[in-house]
Amino acid sequence: MLKTLIVYFSQGGTTAKVAESIAAGLRNAGQKVQLHNIRDGAPRDIEAYDAIGIGSPAYYFRPAFNITEYIRSLGDLHGMQVFVFTLYGTYPGATGNDIRKTLSFAGAEEIGYFKCRGADFFNGYLREGYLFSADNPSADELRQAERFGKTVAGIMSGRAYMPPPEDPELPLMYRVERLLSSRWIVNRIYCRLFSVKRDRCTACNICVQTCPTQNISVDSSGRPVWKKNCLLCVCCEMKCPEEAITSPLSWPIFYPAILYNVNRASNDPSISHVKVRISRGETSRV
Repeated sequence: MLKTLIVYFSQGGTTAKVAESIAAGLRNAGQKVQLHNIRDGAPRDIEAYDAIGIGSPAYYFRPAFNITEYIRSLGDLHGMQVFVFTLYGTYPGATGNDIRKTLSFAGAEEIGYFKCRGADFFNGYLREGYLFSADNPSADELRQAERFGKTVAGIMSGRAYMPPPEDPELPLMYRVERLLSSRWIVNRIYCRLFSVKRDRCTACNICVQTCPTQNISVDSSGRPVWKKNCLLCVCCEMKCPEEAITSPLSWPIFYPAILYNVNRASNDPSISHVKVRISRGETSRV
């Protein structure tokens, strides 16, 4: 029996749904499948598997840092079969391209690529009143993911595979945004610029519990302190019930870029959205 490991990153559960659907397709084809959300730690022992799947949501039109770093930590994959799946709320950008290239550089053999939409709970968009791709992945997309799993199983058993072309590059504005949210800048600059209003903070620790990389600790008074392993998801800011946290993305200097993204996506007929309100850490539809 063939064995496949699916490693993915999921914060809100949408990427997990797609991973589970792909796993269902593989299992229906007679495979044994292990699922692993990388926010629970990074599995490194992959030698026991015949193939590995890698899944990530789009973060600033690229993969989440922890997914890219996990792939690089594996070293030479010596021709191991791999497949990739990504989710995006507005545009995929370079998310799939980057993962596929990183795996290729590591010596992997690609056997599948799948992408679909997923609800975009980015705080910058939510503050403007927009939740893009709110009801994705849809039931049809999950069925497509299951069929993708069956197709991957067939390729692992010897069926021919024709790699799809790379996703098209986005306009210059998005490439600039991706550059300004690079790992180097996040680690060395943005991580130091999160702040907390001490008169509002109640030391509830929701930010600590929400952080997907355990990047937040607390000081002697129970207030949050940010370290240097940030994904720039800014969920700590979004989920704070006292609205006590301010991230660098809340600064006026970033507002034009967020407004550009919202205006472009909200006027794109291919992207669905609903109007929302965010208050005291909760997002609700208007």
